[in-house]
Amino acid sequence: MATLSTPTIVLLPGSFQLPEIYYDFAKLIESHGFPVVQPEYPSLDQADPNLSSRDLDDDATVAEAAIRDIVEEHNKTAIIVMHSYGGLVGAESVPQELTVNSRQEKGLDGGVKHLFYFSAFVMALGRSVYDTIGNSTQHDFFDGLFVLKDPLNKMYNDLPLPEAKCLARKVIPQSAAVLKTPMKRAAYRYLPSTFVKLTADQAILPPVQDAFANLAGSTVKTINSGHSAFLSHPKEVVALLEEVAKL
Repeated sequence: MATLSTPTIVLLPGSFQLPEIYYDFAKLIESHGFPVVQPEYPSLDQADPNLSSRDLDDDATVAEAAIRDIVEEHNKTAIIVMHSYGGLVGAESVPQELTVNSRQEKGLDGGVKHLFYFSAFVMALGRSVYDTIGNSTQHDFFDGLFVLKDPLNKMYNDLPLPEAKCLARKVIPQSAAVLKTPMKRAAYRYLPSTFVKLTADQAILPPVQDAFANLAGSTVKTINSGHSAFLSHPKEVVALLEEVAKL
């Protein structure tokens, strides 16, 4: 049962996937006693006629509103759990004033206490994905959108083949504007973080994950998993999350 001292998990998903792909993972986290909030990104809203104009700032604005509600309206603590693209959203959406330490200095309860990355992007302040990586050969671009070319092998390589094929058919395009949005905030500079390295990941290769973890100054944990560990190894991810929640 959740108490006032139990951190709320803000779950920030990756690119190209419908929100419901993460719902079972969220339910598993909730079964361990943690409330979960999962913001939905404007950059993935297929019903938006202006989808191609939505960028990282739009996604971070939605996430920040959810975090502010947890912290300022309910005086609760939060852990930001980020997968893949969600790492950029998380780092962008937590102002220093919402951290536990900053609020304690003002005599206030609640606040963000930790960043939990699992195979998630980390960018330097002022940099964008495009600045850092350049043009990607792994994606198709069209009408201001982009989508992963081979999700079956890049995102779902360690899932049973029938399940992987089903998920691969459900990928959706994202606004390509997210790639060129520079980081205006880098919450890892003032919050402790854990980076879960997925050693069988074919979307974000392990050496790239190492570089991201190093940039964030994270404590590194490892799981022998492909990119979508929330599907293939959810219990292991949640076990590591429980460790972080006790810090």
